Amino acid sequence: MRVDLARVRRCPMNKIEFKTILLPYKTSTFQSDSEEVAVLLNKEGVEGWHLSQIVLPSTMWGRSNTMIAILQRTAAA
Repeated sequence: MRVDLARVRRCPMNKIEFKTILLPYKTSTFQSDSEEVAVLLNKEGVEGWHLSQIVLPSTMWGRSNTMIAILQRTAAA
């Protein structure tokens, strides 16, 4: 298969930007009441941010009280 490099160079690539936000974490967050997390994520969604990943950092004792949400959106041109 031959690739037309001139055509590839003309195709603009979308640039992506990322940001992180801290979310509250409780043992029952994803078992029953996740309304607080949903409100925070929906607020970011209005601004065009999409959830990419959630990271749950742990302390030396394996517990955490926050989650890190990694958000992404297409960067403004």
